[in-house]
Amino acid sequence: MLWVGFHLQQGESNVRMSIDLKQITKTTDGFLTLDHLDMTVEDGTFLAVIAPTGTGKTTLLRIMAGIEKPEGGQVLVDGQDVAKVHVRDRNVSMVYQQFINYPSLTVYENIASPLRVRGKLTEKDLDQRVRNTAEQLQIAELLSRMPQELSGGQQQRVAIARALIKDADLILLDEPLGNLDYKLREDLRVELKNLAAERAAIFVYATPEPIDALMMASHVAILHEGKIIQYGTMSDVYQVPQHIQTGAYFSDPPMNFLPCQVDDGQAVISADFKIPLSAMDANLASGKYVLGLRPHHIKVNINDSENGGIKLSASVDLAEIVGSDTTLHLSHQEIKFVALSQEFERFDLDQQVTASFDPRQIHIFDAETQHLVMSAAEVR
Repeated sequence: MLWVGFHLQQGESNVRMSIDLKQITKTTDGFLTLDHLDMTVEDGTFLAVIAPTGTGKTTLLRIMAGIEKPEGGQVLVDGQDVAKVHVRDRNVSMVYQQFINYPSLTVYENIASPLRVRGKLTEKDLDQRVRNTAEQLQIAELLSRMPQELSGGQQQRVAIARALIKDADLILLDEPLGNLDYKLREDLRVELKNLAAERAAIFVYATPEPIDALMMASHVAILHEGKIIQYGTMSDVYQVPQHIQTGAYFSDPPMNFLPCQVDDGQAVISADFKIPLSAMDANLASGKYVLGLRPHHIKVNINDSENGGIKLSASVDLAEIVGSDTTLHLSHQEIKFVALSQEFERFDLDQQVTASFDPRQIHIFDAETQHLVMSAAEVR
């Protein structure tokens, strides 16, 4: 179920209502995009829906907005089915990845357009709303320009301003930063987070990028094979991933997954790579599991005396420097894994290093069901 603030008619008083998605099913081009999906979101959150591109995020948002109808299930507003309520009668705003603005209108008129359609403000009040919103998005000096005269980042700011000016209860953002360069994405992440904090609205942000959720969201939903496999606060979902796919999606770089055999209180990855489970204060039955370890929890040093914890020798397969971080692709015999150093470091190919990590930072998943069976974060 999904609970959010919602108005059936635009311009009503600010009464908090609920929207409830139950068993939502949708097929796209013969593919089951949403499979009896249920989800609950507390009022007043910034929710990030995370999944790879092309796996149903946009469809979910369009159903929430009323643009598309589900083939099965119900969308209820305050307990009432709204299947026949037209999208224009729902106080919802949506921003897309593409820069969608009216090419024949100035920036001012693009932003003002939702208020003109509503037609309930004086020209003075409308002007004040437009200018205040433009100030918030740092585009006040662009109001007289045409969209084609703007950069991509400026065009997206206009689209966001047009969505925010309605004071909608539900604001849906479908990968709105996807076409922007790195610096613009960073800037708009901060601005969107601040704008959301200032508004009594639900923000639902669909993205394949975990960094978007980590930087902006209060809550996270992981969409996998048409279902929400985990929902919760950003901190809880990140620290205790309940499914392998949560660890794969909600980590940047993705979590390392190492098949292991648990015997006699140890997770055995190879003959010389064994992890005692005593630090996790729990007993696992013998059997096959998958060990999860985040790249930034692995420390890499040439001098193996500099780190404690579990140590193993490794060879550098690839070193990628991104900003001030260094991502290392490593091999220990036939076992490959990734480490992230949050420093600018240079490594040579095939260089021998020592990788170490704290056994209290691992996660263990069932090899068959892929569900979490043990997390060090739960016993700290």
